[in-house]
Amino acid sequence: MSSSESGRQFINQPRQVVGEALEGCARLRHPDGSGVRLSDPASGMRLVVRDDWARDQVALISGGGSGHEPAHAGFVGAGMLTAAVCGELFASPTVDAVLAAIREVTGEAGALLIVKNYTGDRLNFGLAAERARQEGFKVEMVIVADDVALPDNPQPRGLAGTLLVHKVTGALAARGAGLKEITAVARRVADSCSTLGVAFNVGRHPGKPREQRAPELGLGIHGEPGAMALELGSDSDTHGVHTVMDTVVTALVQGHSRKDVGGDLPASGHLLLINDLGGCSALERSLLLEEALTHPSLQALGIHAVVGPQPLMTSLDMHGFSLTLLPLDSLLEEALSASCAPVAWPGVQPVTPLAHFSPSQDAVRTVSDEASDARRAQAKADCQERAARGVKSRAGLPGDPQVEQRLRAALEILLASEADLDRLDAISGDGDTGSTFASGARAVIEALEDCELACGDSGELMTTIAKQLAHGMGGSSGVLLSTLFTAAATRWKEQSDANGQAPLGQRWHDALSHGVARMQHYGGASRGDRSLLDALLPALEALQASVQSDQQGDQSASPAESQQERRVDWAAMARAARQGADATAEMAKARAGRSAYVPSAHLVGNSDPGAEAVARVFEALADAAEEAAG
Repeated sequence: MSSSESGRQFINQPRQVVGEALEGCARLRHPDGSGVRLSDPASGMRLVVRDDWARDQVALISGGGSGHEPAHAGFVGAGMLTAAVCGELFASPTVDAVLAAIREVTGEAGALLIVKNYTGDRLNFGLAAERARQEGFKVEMVIVADDVALPDNPQPRGLAGTLLVHKVTGALAARGAGLKEITAVARRVADSCSTLGVAFNVGRHPGKPREQRAPELGLGIHGEPGAMALELGSDSDTHGVHTVMDTVVTALVQGHSRKDVGGDLPASGHLLLINDLGGCSALERSLLLEEALTHPSLQALGIHAVVGPQPLMTSLDMHGFSLTLLPLDSLLEEALSASCAPVAWPGVQPVTPLAHFSPSQDAVRTVSDEASDARRAQAKADCQERAARGVKSRAGLPGDPQVEQRLRAALEILLASEADLDRLDAISGDGDTGSTFASGARAVIEALEDCELACGDSGELMTTIAKQLAHGMGGSSGVLLSTLFTAAATRWKEQSDANGQAPLGQRWHDALSHGVARMQHYGGASRGDRSLLDALLPALEALQASVQSDQQGDQSASPAESQQERRVDWAAMARAARQGADATAEMAKARAGRSAYVPSAHLVGNSDPGAEAVARVFEALADAAEEAAG
């Protein structure tokens, strides 16, 4: 059962969660070396104050109910808030707590209270400001009411736009601006920014089950009803983000247009803040960013900078997001981009056009490879011309009729075995080994029919097969076999450069053995793990045995004769592969692939499908060799 279904949360006691969370955050220092101090728990107050504060600038104080983390305590630090006053979950802090914060941080320059437009916050912060003035402190208060969910609401709620006020005023205070100037700019930002959110559910209070609510547009950050319920289909629906984003943006832009932001939009356009309300994954947030930036209405407004997408003003773990628009001018751009200490502030990022590039499909070729490419291109043209005249020969590329015959036999057996291998794989896996190998075979056959395989140039042949398997086979088997042939081709070419006189059978064994070793290196499987290696490795051992026998029996042969493939025992290789594949039926435990998770009762008596495919390929190769010899 998931945590959301069971109600499990990482908490101790619900009544202690706010204090313990603040203590955890207060143990860390900002990158600039500064940190925060907490009020004594015995005071009954939860005040978070900069520990480097000297009272020589305008103090910025905000706060409200907890549950919106990282707001507001997470934004205490140089360049943003001087102090945060934290209440219980979704409950305003007391007048005494706000007044204590004012007394703690306010100097001759005065203090600005930044308050979200909720009744409790307005009343408690407002009365604290009056009492502070009575005590001789210079205090101003700005109320943020950026919510545009309800057009006729006389008291719009304060939402994520509050954080933009924090950042702009923090930058102004850091450079020594006075209280009057900071207050004026704060009011301009508060009046001109617009926020609208949407959520699939409400936040879950610690220790309590989640309240079941329909998805809503304009759902409040304390769970207040939104402007309208959204019809998004069944619970299993993925709720297409394109439709949801269009609904939010359309309503947001309409609400934003109703605000008097000082006439024509500024030349520098708008900033967009994307706020995760607490329950979105990182993947969802990136998708929300893409949908927002490509929405025609926001593009028409001119989104030149973005904050987020990040959890900034949350509602516990509410699964939703909000968008905030703020018209920009040079002063606001500079203030928003100014450095600050709190790590919870993600910074402002400029928007740039999306840029694509076309990935290279082939490895970078050397000069010598270019000559080979030219030869192959001409050979392919010749091959296609003969095919057009009805000539069946495929010798346009460097050819070897025996190699092509054996290759076709191997590919055709994989196609014919598709259903058998799928049935065998269904016992221990997901039933697709046959279709996977058949897909690879079809890709190679297509290349063969298109005159793209150099059957007379083993290195080029293996390179091309590797590419076809990588693109056409799919699954881990395609990657593994492509790795085998790629590495084998590399070793083959190295041998050609270093020792072109080596016996052909020995070169094949060395190249394929190297390819298998690299496949094992990346795949992690070994002999006895119940995989295709249990058939492939015995076949290579049989190849080595036939090569050694050939060398011992023909020590008197001429160098030219010794390069020929005279007695590779294909039948012995097929027998070895078959014995290896059959032996996997007695292996009660797999240590590679999906079979590793299958109980032994499902494995014993059934061969590994990959090993079975390899055995059938070598049997087909042996039959083709016998046919050619007979």
